[in-house]
Amino acid sequence: MTEPSVTHATIVLERVYEASPARVFQALADPQARARWGTLSKNVDLVYDKAEFRVGGLDISRCGPRGSLIYRVETRYIDIEPEQRIVSTELVCEGWNRLSVSLITVELQPVGTSTRLVLTDQIAAFGGKDMIAGSQAGFGAALDNLAVELRHQPVDA
Repeated sequence: MTEPSVTHATIVLERVYEASPARVFQALADPQARARWGTLSKNVDLVYDKAEFRVGGLDISRCGPRGSLIYRVETRYIDIEPEQRIVSTELVCEGWNRLSVSLITVELQPVGTSTRLVLTDQIAAFGGKDMIAGSQAGFGAALDNLAVELRHQPVDA
């Protein structure tokens, strides 16, 4: 019997948003906003069953193709510095099958009146590189959607 494989990667994504660190942080902290910008496309659903955005808190969400929420995501918040940094772990499962586990760091840095966001995903994917590519594509799409969310959010929010 062969041992299941583990593939490790570090994914770093950067974006600059025309919004203050406070506005970006609020969009990251609010589970309703995350449900809007966190989906990859109109063909994907994302539902939060539990949302505890605090140090030690746990988010539990389900996602997948529209009408088929086959993936379960557990996010545990390790460190939160408002308007500066969020560090969390993320476990992605399909049924009882663990697909990946990650240490995710989101850093917010003011750049004039804008915010530079750097997301670092240190991922261990079980059983192949597809989860790494999926994680990179998923976070990339979500961060692009975040720009749209921030454009539609009132300036004083």
